[in-house]
Order: sequence, then structure tokens, then C-alpha cells
Amino acid sequence: MKKLIISALLAAAIPFAALAADDIPGKGVVKKVDAAAGVVKLAHEPIPAIKWPAMTMDIKVQDARLLTGIKPEQKVNFSLVKGADGQYVISRIEAAK
Repeated sequence: MKKLIISALLAAAIPFAALAADDIPGKGVVKKVDAAAGVVKLAHEPIPAIKWPAMTMDIKVQDARLLTGIKPEQKVNFSLVKGADGQYVISRIEAAK
């Protein structure tokens, strides 16, 4: 029974591991937070995986709750994923350590 439970848990984790592999990491500094619109303005470092140079831009977040606790001038680490419309959105954002 224990092996069955462990196998089921591992099998359930496979789709999440595949999604995480599509995440594109980035680093930057928050310039503005618009939680109501679900948008953050970031001055980010280059993101070679998608051939983006360093720039300042507005980026949507998958869920506005991701912006809880995020403040202007805060250094952050974030992940991007391609949304259904083909545009990149932030799937994870947290204060840099």
C-alpha cells in the first residue's frame, strides 16, 4: 500500500515538473505595481532564453495575488511563462535574497 501511495504521488507530480521546465527565470527591480490591473513594471536584466535585452517594461502576472508584498524599488527574482495569447506573463515573483 505504501508503494502504491508513493507511486501515485510521484505520477501526480510529473505534470507540474513539466510546467516548471517551461518557466524562464529573470531578475530585476520593481518600478511600479498595479495590483488592480495585475501588472508590474520591472527594470529587468537580460533574459537570454527569450533573447530579451535589459529593459524596463510592464509585464502582466498570471494572478494578481502574486503581487502581494511586492513594492517599488524592491529587487526581485521572477519566472515567465508564455500565456495562451503568446505573450509572456509572470508566473512567480519574489523578493531577491
